[in-house]
Amino acid sequence: MLDISQAGSGVSRSWRRLRGSYYGWRIVAGVFFANWLGAGIGLPMFGQFLKPMSTELGWTRTVTTAPIVTRQVINLLINPIIGPLLDRYGPRYLMTAGAIVMGLATILMSQVNSFWQFLLFFGVMGAIGQAGLSHVVTNSTLAKWFVRRRGRATGISAAGINVGEVVMAPLVLALIASMGWRGAWVVMGVLPWLIVAPTSWMWMRRQPEDMGLSPDGAASANAPDAAVQGVAPDGEHSWTAAAAFRSPTLWMLVVATNLAGIAVSGVILHQIPFLTDQGLSTTIAAFSLTTYAIFAIPSKLVWGFLAERFHIRYLTSASLLGSAAGLLVLMGADSNIEAIAFGVVYGSTRGAWAVVQSLIWADYFGRGFLGTIRGYVSPFQLLATVGGPIFAAFVFDETSSYMIALWTFFAAYLLAAALVLATPPPRPAVTARG
Repeated sequence: MLDISQAGSGVSRSWRRLRGSYYGWRIVAGVFFANWLGAGIGLPMFGQFLKPMSTELGWTRTVTTAPIVTRQVINLLINPIIGPLLDRYGPRYLMTAGAIVMGLATILMSQVNSFWQFLLFFGVMGAIGQAGLSHVVTNSTLAKWFVRRRGRATGISAAGINVGEVVMAPLVLALIASMGWRGAWVVMGVLPWLIVAPTSWMWMRRQPEDMGLSPDGAASANAPDAAVQGVAPDGEHSWTAAAAFRSPTLWMLVVATNLAGIAVSGVILHQIPFLTDQGLSTTIAAFSLTTYAIFAIPSKLVWGFLAERFHIRYLTSASLLGSAAGLLVLMGADSNIEAIAFGVVYGSTRGAWAVVQSLIWADYFGRGFLGTIRGYVSPFQLLATVGGPIFAAFVFDETSSYMIALWTFFAAYLLAAALVLATPPPRPAVTARG
């Protein structure tokens, strides 16, 4: 078994490799910064702008949140284009361009005076920029650079998501208080230009074979290209998109990840309103979210290292069962201690979802065409991304309570865990051909 001290020492060794011989740790660092800023200026921070913007501009909450849905929908529909581009050209241009567009869209938010501007800048331009920095790009790239150490690489880089939430949340609050929401948008828009764009251009590359390397750091002057070989030297099969979509395994994963995604997206948006409806203060409700982010950071690291010791199918199922347990704590939370306990349990289990979900796609379908496969799967996640929040809002409007929605999300987690557990890796009967 792997304990936390072993995981911590492993993280230290992994970061030291950034200065060592293997280039892949620069890829990890580049993805870490992209995740940091993606969460730090993206949807997780938008909640702090919701009230001041709607108040000044005279918009309803429904109108103010409409561009959020637009952004998510456009991003999912763009990914089938982004995935093949990643496999062909690599992440360097996609992530650099995404950071530039994201920064411009964020700065332009400071000039919003009408709804069409909000929809264009945040919904459309923001979606285009976000697509270049999405998990289809970042995690698929990581999977190409790592096989044996894929778990730790994904865990370290995914921790950037929660680091961004923990660091940027108080910063955004201070910026809005001192400069107003318009000034805060400007400062946040500059950050991708200063951090993500240069690191993406300098560090991000398509795959180790392009540099005469093999995954995990084994040097080879004539490393074969995994994109045109059925079986790479590491023994990992690379499925083409056509072969993957003919596999029942892919569709089982699509259903399972959609069920989990409905619960994930629904709880994220409505957990704070639910806690305040339970009679808790907004401070405690917000602190439960901060607690979640704090515990999700080591969670991603630990679960990433565990993925190198245990089959990803069992870890993914365990993460979903733990998320269901977290929901039980949330539904019974009517005190400060229980609200914080929810953050601890949910952060320790659901916090690993970004890691285990990425790893199961990579471990099941290989490196060669992973960007294309995940890009093509992306539109099928539209229901999960939009359905969870809308369903919870509808239930509350009809019943004045979130309980039916939360029990539905609990059941979705359990069913998703069962489906993953019943879905072994596909047999490599049909693999990639040159």
